[in-house]
Amino acid sequence: MFRFTRSLIIGLIAASVGVYASLGVNASFAAPTLRPSIIVTSNIVTVGDMFEDAGNLAEIGLFRSPTPGTVGAVPLASIKLAAQRAGLGQFDTVGITHVRVERPGIAIDQDFLSSIFSQEIAARGQLLANQEVKFAPYGKFATAYADPTAASPVTLLDFTYEPQTGRVSARLALAGYTSPISIIGKLEILAPAAHLTRTMAKGEVIDLNDIEFKPVPVRFSKTQGDMQLPDLVGKSLTRAVRGGAMVKVSDLSEPILINRNEQVTILYRSGQLKLTVKGQALNSATQNQMVSVLNLMSKRTIQGIAIGAGTVLITNDPTRLASR
Repeated sequence: MFRFTRSLIIGLIAASVGVYASLGVNASFAAPTLRPSIIVTSNIVTVGDMFEDAGNLAEIGLFRSPTPGTVGAVPLASIKLAAQRAGLGQFDTVGITHVRVERPGIAIDQDFLSSIFSQEIAARGQLLANQEVKFAPYGKFATAYADPTAASPVTLLDFTYEPQTGRVSARLALAGYTSPISIIGKLEILAPAAHLTRTMAKGEVIDLNDIEFKPVPVRFSKTQGDMQLPDLVGKSLTRAVRGGAMVKVSDLSEPILINRNEQVTILYRSGQLKLTVKGQALNSATQNQMVSVLNLMSKRTIQGIAIGAGTVLITNDPTRLASR
């Protein structure tokens, strides 16, 4: 009986091994599979980073990661050697000849520096709420990358700014770098300024859709003054201005309501009394400007105020309005 049971168990084990072998599967566990491309966030590439189904070996290091913000290609021969040292003798390469290894990083470029310098001079009270900063380096500039997983990826160690010249110098400590990097350049302070969205002719009246605000150097925006939309909409252009150009204070005037030699309505009102007569404007006028008008009935010249398109309100003796 014992011999029969023992023979049966051995037979079942052998049969099971045979089935697994026929399917190409290891009887104890599946072989780890090499990944064609990986992204790592630490200084060390582990077995678990490089292989699927790494099992108990997942946390073992294989080799150093590339520096933050860079990509490297590791050949299969180097991977096999590192895997053997980590205790992984066999794995499925699935036809891979090399593995792409990428390590993300925070780009310390001109946009990043503009932002961090802007925060610094704003904290010093040297930047208004509606202003921003643009940094331009002196000489060649190479983008560096900081480790995004660090508690403090970037630290501003030293910062010097000269408002008169815009010159700036700084030192920054970057996570992943053994020594600080030095930055020298110039800061340009920008402020929003009104620009036309389309080309407009002299005398055209500006509408809401004709204006967009874009940042320009403060030395240019000062020619506008502190103009907001209410200061622009409804104004007339004193010259033709092309689309995309900045609008200056000298480009604006109140819109002409009455043109010289234009036929107008002369109006006098006093309580319930209302008199009107046709006239001819002897000069152009904007809203609430004085205008001389020839009464076409009496052929006399009277003074009034432009109160609307083609309408003049008389401010002197109404008897002159009705006289013939």
